[in-house]
Amino acid sequence: MGIDPASFWANLYLSCYENRFMIDFIRTDKYKASRYHGASRFIDDLFNINDGGEFGRSHNSIYPKELELKVEHNGTHATFLELDITIQDGLFIYKLYDKRDNFPFYIVRMPCLSSNLPSNIFYASIMSEFLRIARATLKLEDFITKASSLYKRMVNQGGDDKMVLRQLAKAYNRHFDYFKNYTCTLSELRVYVSETQ
Repeated sequence: MGIDPASFWANLYLSCYENRFMIDFIRTDKYKASRYHGASRFIDDLFNINDGGEFGRSHNSIYPKELELKVEHNGTHATFLELDITIQDGLFIYKLYDKRDNFPFYIVRMPCLSSNLPSNIFYASIMSEFLRIARATLKLEDFITKASSLYKRMVNQGGDDKMVLRQLAKAYNRHFDYFKNYTCTLSELRVYVSETQ
């Protein structure tokens, strides 16, 4: 922990055990091994989707007993990396997730206009953040919640409210494919984002 190569070492360490397990598992039971097709891991976060509970039955055979595993989510809801995913009526509902939102203290995120940064970079970072929210969010109400929070944060950090909304318009116009699911016009979106309390 805390040293530069730690994440690479963790990846290598876990991959070694997983690879050895999968090679043996494929030889003994191809059907059960195929249930791991939706498994993903990023450093020490593991996500197994639609595995029929196979990982829960096998994890003791994969990793050494010294490695403590913690199940954070089980069932139809999980957070993985920066996504909050819920399965409702067979549909994956996803939205942006940031655990820092639940911290009991304020965190400065994104640049401040008063920092030693050109204003065009400040506003471009806002546009890219609106786009990131749209790409990682399925439902309009979830987009509005995150986008409104971003709007307020950036105005509080020195941004001009009209210029911040102009960045939303740029994201919307340049990358409409990510906004078309929301079935609302740019004008409506601007109102929702700037007036949501």
